[in-house]
Amino acid sequence: MPGRVAPSRPRLVLGLGVVALSLLAGCQSPGMKLTSRPNSHGRAEDVGGLSVTLHPLSPDLVNRQAARPAVPVDLSALVSDRAQAYRLGSQDVLLVTVWDHPEISLPMGPNRTDTSYGNLVDEDGNIFFPYVGKLKVAGMTIGQVRDTLTTQLAKSLRNPQVDVKVLVYRSQKVYVGGEVRNPAIYPVTDVPFTLAEAIARAGGLLPAADDSRMVLTRGGKSWTLNFQALLAMGTASGQILLQDGDSLQIPNASEEPVYLMGELMRPGNVPLVHGKLTLAKALSEVGGIQVASADATSVYVIRSAGASNKVDVFHLDARNPASMILADKFALNPRDIVYVDAGTLVRFSRVMNLLLPTINAVTAGASTSAQVYYFQKRL
Repeated sequence: MPGRVAPSRPRLVLGLGVVALSLLAGCQSPGMKLTSRPNSHGRAEDVGGLSVTLHPLSPDLVNRQAARPAVPVDLSALVSDRAQAYRLGSQDVLLVTVWDHPEISLPMGPNRTDTSYGNLVDEDGNIFFPYVGKLKVAGMTIGQVRDTLTTQLAKSLRNPQVDVKVLVYRSQKVYVGGEVRNPAIYPVTDVPFTLAEAIARAGGLLPAADDSRMVLTRGGKSWTLNFQALLAMGTASGQILLQDGDSLQIPNASEEPVYLMGELMRPGNVPLVHGKLTLAKALSEVGGIQVASADATSVYVIRSAGASNKVDVFHLDARNPASMILADKFALNPRDIVYVDAGTLVRFSRVMNLLLPTINAVTAGASTSAQVYYFQKRL
């Protein structure tokens, strides 16, 4: 076309290079990027409406964390130095024996079965016994029932010898559910129903159980219990006693995991074991850091600081393998996020991979236009 000059090849390439650099300057690489500076120390920064505080992971920080006392749990309502005597209730079945008086103890004859013909505590809390009539036994202990029957029978019999035992326990129940082998409703008996006894009756814990966050509910109040810690103190085996109506729930460990993201071999979730997990253990569980793409200076643990808009970020510079000693001593909390950032060259490569299709398309279009212009001029 008259008056139009075809663009030269060098000018075209230079122009595309300028376009590519301008695009690169105005965009970010794909994926997440932690913009807080690793050298920041204890100063909160506003990041997207969140108050983020960056803490370098140092021996001093690890020691402070290890020395921090655990949050105390008030167990005064659960702990007892001695088990209380079992108190009878509706639907319990008693066996009352009066020695030398089989006509009272075994009115159906020697073929009587105790379970079928025991003395059932009715819905009003009473039993019926010969020469005594109705007797209110609900709320009484076995010893109290024995003494009462002995006193009442002494009005009709000479020196009665009375024995009382519970054949079937039905009035008091505890529910044990969650990650146990046999979740069910279990009766409270004259054997002290401790926390350890409850787990044993339910067949033990499943491998997926989180025994550091057991929830015991009584009435309208709940307690979160660390079973291993209680065992170490000697509390769970003999001092925490379950009562009628209690509910014990054992959660799944996968409900409160640690999240591992970024340049890792197998990003995913890692559960805590008995409520414990270190940063080094979490990284090893997912195969470690991707050496080819990760920035070893940018290993972060992101943790909620309590308030909804406050975040603590712990930074580990892992260029020196010895720093993993700190990682092995740094305890993670449930729902912590471990993030490993990508290296600068990797981010540049990812940006270029996004731009190359556009550059190639522009180059191809420009070449086609130049060829058309050239042949038009020749013709």
